[in-house]
Amino acid sequence: MDDARRLLDEMPSRGVRLNACCYNPLLDTYTRQKNDGGVAEVLKEMENAGVEPTVGTYTILVSGLSKAGDIRNVESVFDEMKRKNVAGDLYFYSAVINAYCRAGNVRRASEVFDECVANDIEPNERTYGALINGFCKIGQIEAAEMLLTDMQLRGVGHNQIVFNTMIDGYCRHGMMDKALQIRGVMEKMGIELDVYTYNTLACGLCRVNRMEEAKKLLHVMAEKGVAPNYVSCTTLISIHSKEGDMVEARRLFRDMEGKGSRPSAVTYNVMIDGYIKNGSIREAERFKKEMDKKGLVPDIYTYAALVHGHCVNGKVDVAMRLFEEMKSRGTKPNVVAYTALISGLAKEGRSEEAIQLYDDMLGAGLTPDDALYSVLVGSLHTDNRKDVLT
Repeated sequence: MDDARRLLDEMPSRGVRLNACCYNPLLDTYTRQKNDGGVAEVLKEMENAGVEPTVGTYTILVSGLSKAGDIRNVESVFDEMKRKNVAGDLYFYSAVINAYCRAGNVRRASEVFDECVANDIEPNERTYGALINGFCKIGQIEAAEMLLTDMQLRGVGHNQIVFNTMIDGYCRHGMMDKALQIRGVMEKMGIELDVYTYNTLACGLCRVNRMEEAKKLLHVMAEKGVAPNYVSCTTLISIHSKEGDMVEARRLFRDMEGKGSRPSAVTYNVMIDGYIKNGSIREAERFKKEMDKKGLVPDIYTYAALVHGHCVNGKVDVAMRLFEEMKSRGTKPNVVAYTALISGLAKEGRSEEAIQLYDDMLGAGLTPDDALYSVLVGSLHTDNRKDVLT
């Protein structure tokens, strides 16, 4: 950075007339570093030197503002560019479309896309990819499909990123057959399926309880020489855990460690939840202790699973200690943790504690379900204290 600044400062003395191309690299560096002060300084310097911004300058600004989530100023930059009659190019329009999609304003992104086409600027795969991703994220799959068709009609080549985006959109909305069709299209076109493609499909299959297909897919991935990452390993461990095969889940977990892929908190949570659901609270506790030793911070899912497990096993006091430990670590209890502990206390006849926790839950803005209400009413019925819940 110091060298770039020094070179810029030396240019006038060497007879170089400064223009936007001289300033843009420094501006780009400042935006990447999220150095707002540096950006403002360069823009002011350009203004004082009478240097007009180019479309490249505006593209840099839009990209930086987009990453900062400052969509309001993206619109301001767009407006300023029009006022100064600076024509946008493909890179600029793509940056603006991506900015609006990242901010969730896909309608505005679509308008900018139409403006780009109206100005006889042909969108490329990155332009389409940004808008397809935007539509997928808000659940407008049909609109994304129409864009994919439009790409074909305009002769714009499909790439791995665009196809992965469509697969992710289908998987998010449970449309697994269509997601798998895209996989088939990729293979026919000779487009490589990467670890992200396989992971997305496997996770999607798991969400719709097509576990065997997910397992086979991950094995195919390994056979094709695509190296699994921690998401792949965690997904496979989760499948075996849900099937009740904790022996295989544990083997995969240790194998993951042996291959240098460090299990994350999510991987530990899968093991903990699996042991609890399979009736082995002691093993679950061992994995929680192992997390602590390795410096992995238990999250709300870790604690909620353990609180539930101890309550089911009648160890409400242990669950209470974990609940307090969770809060002391700055983790806010969720509905699952509150419900498990309140139910456990109520079933043991500890009505006062259950009601206090119920009030805390409401105070935290969480909504109890009907089942919890029924448990509380049942525990209070003998004390004729149903009025406390009204």
